[in-house]
Amino acid sequence: MEIVETVETAALLDTRAVSAKEIKDEMEGLIEEFSPFMHSRVAKYSMRTDYDRREELFSTALMAFYEAIQRYEIEKGHFFPFANRVVCTRIIDHIRKIYRHEGQTVSLDEDASEQPTAQSTAVEEISVRAYTADRRQEMLVEEIEQFKSELATWGITMDSLAKSSPKHKQLLDEYRMAVAKIHQAPDIVQTIQLKRYFPVKTIAEITGLPQKKLERARTFILASLIIKMGDYDLLSDYVHDRR
Repeated sequence: MEIVETVETAALLDTRAVSAKEIKDEMEGLIEEFSPFMHSRVAKYSMRTDYDRREELFSTALMAFYEAIQRYEIEKGHFFPFANRVVCTRIIDHIRKIYRHEGQTVSLDEDASEQPTAQSTAVEEISVRAYTADRRQEMLVEEIEQFKSELATWGITMDSLAKSSPKHKQLLDEYRMAVAKIHQAPDIVQTIQLKRYFPVKTIAEITGLPQKKLERARTFILASLIIKMGDYDLLSDYVHDRR
């Protein structure tokens, strides 16, 4: 279940980011690991005419990532969305400076009398994409926190979910099939939601899976159903049937 890795990685990354402020090796390790991330942000937010400036923009992204580590406060949220926001903002600011230095007008004022230039339109599009990406990441973090809270009401931790998640595709497909069939059975869903009970025998009848296998899959199935039955627009991508 990929969401397990997402949640565990987020929590571990938060701790590492805090440590990186004082530990040089941790700082260097994070920078090396996130180098592809910074390159991807440079490629995403630079325009076609900026190909020859990619190295310059990467240096900006690198300094922004270092800045994010120095400014990060763990009690205010997860590190990745914060670092992503800082890096994207610095790249956009640098692109604006490039245009100003070259004597090109870049206006983001909707009330400006002059006609928008190709450069101003491009920067506006970059700004919108950056905002959208940041907002999606923030929403994902919010969903993850809510998901962890709901898991706790069933006595499920992220560690137990990780251990029970199937590692082989065939088994994963079987579990996903079971989740889909349960989700389409209102009586079973109601039993699970209201009675807080996992009716293994009934589920075995509608899925064709052995009861022992379903018992082993209980944690994974419940976690998947929590996402399907809840308000988890982004996390739902992790549990739909991809066959």
